[in-house]
Amino acid sequence: MNREAVSGILLRTLLVAAVTVSAYYLSVLAFPLTYPFLIGWLIAMTVEPAVRWLEVRARFPRWAGVTLTLIVVVGGTLSLLIYLASRIVMELTNLAEYLPQFFNQVNQYVLDTFIRENSELIEMIHNIQNYMENNPQQSSEILTSIRENLGVVTDKGTQFITDILAGIGSFLGNLPYYATVLVFIILAAFFIGIDWPRLRERLLSLIPRRVSKTGSLVIRDLKKALFGFVRAQLTLISITGVIVWIGLSLLGVEYALILAIITGAVDLLPYLGVGTVMVPWAAYLMLAGDFRFGLGIAILYVIILVVRQMLEPKLVATNIGISPLLTLVALFIGLKLFGVFGLILGPVITVFLLALHRAGVFRDLWTYIIHGTKQRFTDK
Repeated sequence: MNREAVSGILLRTLLVAAVTVSAYYLSVLAFPLTYPFLIGWLIAMTVEPAVRWLEVRARFPRWAGVTLTLIVVVGGTLSLLIYLASRIVMELTNLAEYLPQFFNQVNQYVLDTFIRENSELIEMIHNIQNYMENNPQQSSEILTSIRENLGVVTDKGTQFITDILAGIGSFLGNLPYYATVLVFIILAAFFIGIDWPRLRERLLSLIPRRVSKTGSLVIRDLKKALFGFVRAQLTLISITGVIVWIGLSLLGVEYALILAIITGAVDLLPYLGVGTVMVPWAAYLMLAGDFRFGLGIAILYVIILVVRQMLEPKLVATNIGISPLLTLVALFIGLKLFGVFGLILGPVITVFLLALHRAGVFRDLWTYIIHGTKQRFTDK
């Protein structure tokens, strides 16, 4: 290979890298300016099948179909969010009323433990006191370490409460802005929904046939990934709810079905899941002296955790079309790179890259870099 060919390959490689990096940073810069319209487009695409059904089967004018579906979807979503927010406020109020009673019970349990004669805890405390009296230097170091750790815990707790209050204040202060953005999103969804057939034809006329075909393949795989991931999560939540219902019924818990539904809903929380309910519940029961019931809840949580870890890679792989091992790798890499939201982004990004591979994008880029041909990209 002569020097001119090598120079051409290097030049085309730099060009592809520059275009990729520029597209990334352009997307990052453009997103804050366009996200209401992108969200509006996603809403319009979500309701598009219902709009077409109303337009074809029920003979609705397109504007009427778009209006009706948006009222149902947006109104239902907002109503659900308002209901959930009100329920959360009510439950937090009830929790605030119950917390003093809970702490009194814990304090009474601790006092009873200390007062009880010949207990192992009293003997351990006596041994610690004797050791510290016989080793005053180490006693001073231990006390200093305890004070420092208590100071750290206090500072973290204070900072946590301050952050929560600051977040609530910031949200309330920005509420008019959020309401304005919501209006833009709804209007964007409305106008995009009304004009979508014309906009779609216009976009297809501007895009080369090869690029349009590639984009269709990528969008189809992404739809499969997104809806498949949602379907897999709903399946896992249902399995969790059934296990909790059976387990609580065997333990003789009242309202087992309601508690199972609540626990299944909490399982939507990424990375935390049912542990946010089961672990504090088991710990409280053990502290309150009901060791058998607390141990039963703990065993039930372990069963849920094992079953979920066994089924999640397989279910996600089946529904989004990638192997269980690759799904597991995508989940872990997504978790490390993006935190808890990476559990969703990891598989989706993996499917996106596989869709580009199946559509021949990487092959076309490699052909362009090596041979310098643009025929596959410009062919109409």
